Amino acid sequence: MRNTLNLVWKLLLICLVAGLVLGLVNEVTKGPIAEQETAAANEARKQAFPGAESFEALKKDTENVHDFYSALDKDGKVIGYVASSKARGYGGDIEVMVGMDMTGKLAGVVIGANGDFSETAGLGAKVKDPAFAEQFAKVEYNGEPVEYSAGGGGYRIPAGTLRVEKGDNTEAGGLDAVSGATYSSTAVITAFNNTVAELYKLVSGEGGGK
Repeated sequence: MRNTLNLVWKLLLICLVAGLVLGLVNEVTKGPIAEQETAAANEARKQAFPGAESFEALKKDTENVHDFYSALDKDGKVIGYVASSKARGYGGDIEVMVGMDMTGKLAGVVIGANGDFSETAGLGAKVKDPAFAEQFAKVEYNGEPVEYSAGGGGYRIPAGTLRVEKGDNTEAGGLDAVSGATYSSTAVITAFNNTVAELYKLVSGEGGGK
């Protein structure tokens, strides 16, 4: 009986020490991990808006779009906005971050921002290839619809209505899907549309910015 009690106490002591060690390790690593996550997020924002010197969080979220930031120049002047949205791809959520300047011109697109990307290697993962992302190259707001440049041609269509096309990319608003990865391509464009629609409101003065 005494041996059993001793064994129980030893096990309890081991569990207590292990718990304290794990808690200490968590406290020690929590700060550096948070710093790494912040640095990664800032790097993604810098890719979405290369011309910005810094970013300032906005108290704004919508049903589909989050992480709104003002893009600031070296003098602290707002020169545009960055925001993100997620959509369900084949292998999980795909996060797309978009930057737009105050004239409505697209500053950049980051596919798989903040590590949210788990598409199939060799297929769905190809939506991160430059050949697909470059189709978002020109998005301009000129007081009316946003202008998308799809497949090398410019089409004036309403904000948030870009879509995937299969085969010849001849219709306004159509982007060529990655071969064999239409589902992933559609997810990227859905997240892109959601984000652009909200950024469109901000740069046109409809969405607030506080």
